[in-house]
Parts: sequence; structure tokens; C-alpha cells
Amino acid sequence: MNESVWDARIATWMSSLLVLCGVLAVAGLVLPSPAVEAAPTPGYQAMAAPAKPVRLVVPALKIRAPILPIEVTPQAVLDPPRNPRDVGWWQRSARPGATKGQTVLTGHTVHTGGGVMDRLGKLRKGQLVRVVTPKGTMTYSTTRVVTWSKAELARRAVSIFAQTRPTNRLVLITCSGWTGKDYTSNVVVFAKPLGVREKTAAA
Repeated sequence: MNESVWDARIATWMSSLLVLCGVLAVAGLVLPSPAVEAAPTPGYQAMAAPAKPVRLVVPALKIRAPILPIEVTPQAVLDPPRNPRDVGWWQRSARPGATKGQTVLTGHTVHTGGGVMDRLGKLRKGQLVRVVTPKGTMTYSTTRVVTWSKAELARRAVSIFAQTRPTNRLVLITCSGWTGKDYTSNVVVFAKPLGVREKTAAA
């Protein structure tokens, strides 16, 4: 694929960005955003190698949910899993343990209850998020929780979904702002990787 065709495809994905409860659209491969290299966190170590996520655990919100791989459709729509209690991992985003890119997870909010990310907006800075993989559990620390309109999310799509980001972070996203007919906004959580818990020495 030549550069002009690739640029056109990215532009199409960006222009069709939509986020709804049950139909979550995101940009595909986008441009880089700057990031600052994080210092090693005491008590944690790097994962031996990036690995596919299989479970999301957020103790503060009592979330413990399976993670399933999902993909962008030709219409630039990223559908969360059918089951509202499952979490979707955009499988072209970074795997937990990667040193670059962004690990993008999405899930349903259900206005009557029962959605895995119904309470995502209640997460606070510093609270932990864990992503379980076959090679270990990556721990992240929440750095920012924001609520953006769909239009604002579209404007910020490059910085949210960039996969050439020089350092890794976790991005959680769901819908919000139920009007009685549809959802008008989105909750987005950003979290920095701390690493895998170091094994304590035997006493």
C-alpha cells in the first residue's frame, strides 16, 4: 500500500470516529503523541515480554472481567464484546508489557446497570488497574480520568489511540451521558505502567 492510500485510509477512520454504548468507534493506526519516560517504580519490575491481556482487574471499582480481542471493522467501528460484562482489547494496540504504544481497552456502560464499565468515571488518580496476562500481571497507576463529548473525543483521537507513542500507557474507554435515547459523551481513563510485582524474598 503506497503512502497516499495509507494516509487516505487513516483520514477516513479519523473522520468516522463515533463512540456509542455497544458501538465504539476508534481511529486505527494514527500519529505519535509525545510522552515522558517513566522512572522504574520500587517494588515492580518489567514483564519478561509483552503478552496478550486476558483479564481486567480494578479493585477500587470491583471490576474483574475477561478481556477478549476485538478489531476495527471496515466501517471504522470497534465493537466491544457482545456480553456487557466482558472487556474488549483492540488487538492492534500494544500488548501489556510493551515499552511503546498504547494498550486500548473498551467496555460497555449500560444505563440500567450491568455494564462492566458502568462506574469507570469514579476511578481516581493513583488508583491501581491490573491487566492479567499469561506471562504475569501488569499493574498500572491511574494518571487521568476525563469525560469528553463525542466531538471532543474525535478531536483528540490521535493522542488517545496513537500506536507510535514512545512510551506505553493504558487507555480505558466507555460511553457516558445517557439522555434517555443515547449517550452523548465518553469516559476516558489513562494509566501509566508500574510493572509486574517483584517476588518478595523468602523469609
